Amino acid sequence: MQLKDKAALITGAASGIGLAIAERFAAEGAAVVLVDQDAARGEIAAAKIHHQSRKASFVQANLAEPVEIVRAVQTATERCGRLDILVNNAATFLPKVIEEISVPEWDFLMAVNLRAPFLLVQAALPALKAANGTILNISSTAGIKVFSPNLPYSTAKAGLITMTKSLAQELHPHRIRVNCLCPGAVDTPALHRDIEVRGGDSSAIDGMKEQGYLITPEQIAAAALHLVSDESGAITGSIVVADAGAMLA
Repeated sequence: MQLKDKAALITGAASGIGLAIAERFAAEGAAVVLVDQDAARGEIAAAKIHHQSRKASFVQANLAEPVEIVRAVQTATERCGRLDILVNNAATFLPKVIEEISVPEWDFLMAVNLRAPFLLVQAALPALKAANGTILNISSTAGIKVFSPNLPYSTAKAGLITMTKSLAQELHPHRIRVNCLCPGAVDTPALHRDIEVRGGDSSAIDGMKEQGYLITPEQIAAAALHLVSDESGAITGSIVVADAGAMLA
């Protein structure tokens, strides 16, 4: 029970990586608040965790709207009475070449992928200071080694990596640790949708699996658990790659 009596807010938690993190944190004793725009899936996910005799609840929020971010953090803090862990996981994709990207599309992606983590930290800071808490930003290997067409997503994820380092430095006097986890290809609905939009099919997934580069959400959740637990108390400002070695290929 590595997170016993702690409270965690996880964004993008209705499915995929976020849901796996919420499930793992709850299994380790944390009260988890799942935040997502998809109310139907989010309620089902939180109910599933709750029915396993674990503390879980859901907050619907559009992270492109600053007022909804503040409301989500306030709700989570009120429900749990504290906030020890913030996981900035929510993200959106925009696999278009530069000529096709509109200003509203660019602004929306940046709002969700980069501005929202900043605003979430800002809103959660009083509670995190009180708890000497932990922040985990979920970036991507796309923020380190770009692939096209992926310009807005890669730019935002690279910005999140730099934000992590800056926050770790600024918040160190408050004993708040800030780290960044960069997954590679994770077998989630989002990955399947992204490959489909790019004109690929299941063979691309099969190829990654055969090469040993396809990661499960549970593997990412295990890495996330380590980074927010007391066992990694000396780790802050770190960028951890979890891609099964794909970037070395």
